[in-house]
Amino acid sequence: MTFYIGLMSGTSIDGIDCVLADFAENGKPEYVSGLELPWSPEDRRMFSALTAPGPDEIHRAGIAGCRYAERAAEAVKALLAKNSLSPGDIRAVASHGQTIRHEPEHGFTAQIGNHALLAALTGIDVVADFRSADIALGGQGAPLVPAFHQEILGSAEDTRFIINIGGISNVTALIPGRRVTGYDLGPGNTLMDLLALKLFNAPCDRDGLWASQGRVNEAALSLFMGDPFFKARPPKSTGRELFNERFLMRFPGFETLPPRDQLATACELTARSIADGLSYLGEKGDIYICGGGCHNAYLIERIRDLALKRGHRKATTVSDLGIDPDFLEGFAFAWLGYRFIMRKPVNMTSVTGSRAPAIMGCLYPQPC
Repeated sequence: MTFYIGLMSGTSIDGIDCVLADFAENGKPEYVSGLELPWSPEDRRMFSALTAPGPDEIHRAGIAGCRYAERAAEAVKALLAKNSLSPGDIRAVASHGQTIRHEPEHGFTAQIGNHALLAALTGIDVVADFRSADIALGGQGAPLVPAFHQEILGSAEDTRFIINIGGISNVTALIPGRRVTGYDLGPGNTLMDLLALKLFNAPCDRDGLWASQGRVNEAALSLFMGDPFFKARPPKSTGRELFNERFLMRFPGFETLPPRDQLATACELTARSIADGLSYLGEKGDIYICGGGCHNAYLIERIRDLALKRGHRKATTVSDLGIDPDFLEGFAFAWLGYRFIMRKPVNMTSVTGSRAPAIMGCLYPQPC
């Protein structure tokens, strides 16, 4: 057995997904176990504040990076205990870090996390900074997981669209006979979570209950869907730099709408941008959803309704493919860590627009 651990904390900033994967059989990845370590409300506020300009950012980012390492180490140790393993059983921990800025148009992306500290706290080699190599080659640095999706979810017969709904939603298109591609689609949970916290003091709209009780404001939705991001052709990526409270306030008086109408409109924006965003591919197929958004029953209902009207065969979750939808991205980062340790490039050119495949990541060795 050759074990790797993948760590993923996405733009929803709800928690760290921690996944144990085995690469013993010719490097073919096998999911073993997973757990989630939730961020505290204080952690969420600290990370969220860094996604927009503010005072004393360097100091705050340094403190937040240490906090990420401490909590990530807790997650790793909990996963080891769950599986009766020790640090010496793990080849490497692959850590995404916490994205606070993503600006490939300016040549950089920033995922904080004191990964030297994480290596010291766990006693395991840590691989991190997976996006920078792709951006250095002219790519978007996102989405990162389509190559992994192709390896474990591709089909020789069926066209499959893997939709990850985290803070931001993205698609991997697995079309037989064509190169794998993928791109960001728009807001996933980020706007809905923002409104749930602001209007109902809740971390999310569980099952989309409040959204389902509201009415979509079509004028606001039309204005939001007119953003240039949705009209841009792939490759493209985005983040909280665009989809935040300022985005919602573009519609005059949005904050005066009934709370459930605000959530219904934000939910419909996510569903509509996913359904419309697949049109660039010129293919119909089976849609499989993963990430935190797959637990929002009303959102899934809206995506399914829109997708079927556009000619897709079905819209369901990756559970139908035998994969836990909560841990697919953590599993993907374990795979990216394996690829780095083996010095195997990840071909992202058809996804991100980079000029060449790249060995993605940087190594933080465990203390001697």
